[in-house]
Amino acid sequence: MRWDEKDLVYVHQLPISVSLNRLGGCTEFTSSTSRDHDAAPLVWLPRRATGGGEAVRAVIFGASGLLGRSVLKAFGDAAATGTGHSRTGAGLIPVDATSADDVDRLLDRMRPHVVVNCVGERRPEAWAAEPEQARGRNVDAARLIASGAAERGARLIHISSDYVFDGTQAPYRPDDTPNPLTPYGRWKLEAEVAVRAACPDAAILRLPVLYGPASYAAETNLTQIAASVAAGADLELDDVCVRYPTHVDEAADVCRRLAGVLLEGQRLGSVNHWGAQEAFTKYQLGVLITRAFGLPIGRLRAGAADAAVGGRPIDCRLDCDDLPAALGWPLRRSFRAELPNVVAPWMRPDRPAST
Repeated sequence: MRWDEKDLVYVHQLPISVSLNRLGGCTEFTSSTSRDHDAAPLVWLPRRATGGGEAVRAVIFGASGLLGRSVLKAFGDAAATGTGHSRTGAGLIPVDATSADDVDRLLDRMRPHVVVNCVGERRPEAWAAEPEQARGRNVDAARLIASGAAERGARLIHISSDYVFDGTQAPYRPDDTPNPLTPYGRWKLEAEVAVRAACPDAAILRLPVLYGPASYAAETNLTQIAASVAAGADLELDDVCVRYPTHVDEAADVCRRLAGVLLEGQRLGSVNHWGAQEAFTKYQLGVLITRAFGLPIGRLRAGAADAAVGGRPIDCRLDCDDLPAALGWPLRRSFRAELPNVVAPWMRPDRPAST
């Protein structure tokens, strides 16, 4: 079953009964054990973020998705609030992020200091089949969340995409002119404009394609390829467009560090880039997977660029030089080292490639 972005929200309260350690320009909070909260490492946030004493609260929209789950984990597991259904777990509240009433009601209830918007619709099949719904999840939700955060004085981190670029002049700096080719890229750019208008102090974070622990095979390109390889399928894979797969835990750590910097009152650019610098085509990913598990590559064929509405950009490598120092040099993960662990659960012939 696929999560459907009945946009799930993770509400996180961080109790500040703490030991304080300076790390990377922020403060690492660790809660003490009490009746209400188990001892757990919490998010890095500045000592003066809430004027002392008051718990720092974060609301994460889209927390059942690939990135949202990892951001949830990066912000810690203590004192989760809410209910869930379908693919939700403890602490997830069903909220329609395209509904102003739902968003406002949730933000009024939780009064967050930090809001992270991971809501989006990236699936190409949805671009054509449900364009209005897909646009709503990418644009309308972003506008409503940004307005809600600004009205309540919350710091906002908005997730965007490298697909705002056309892929002809990589690497792209944050101030380079976007020129999206796909509906998804156009919607993400439209969302950025809406976020800046509604919440000028928001931090927009553009990311490339992500990989990590998937809840269903098609949730990431990598696990979908792995499941198809394991099933013995004949695959013709794009050997033209290059991707820079970035681990979700690395991206989530950047979000966590961004939250700390923003709450300290430090200034960042309105648009920020983060992503891996190792380039692979889909065909090269398939070859790496087959070799990692000792399988023959005879069923893999190098093909033309993936068909997509508007065509896919060839190379959208992001220039990330400005961000690491500001965030205390987040740890980068090696794709080749992470690959076996991420795809291993999908390298069984009985695991379906399409669910």
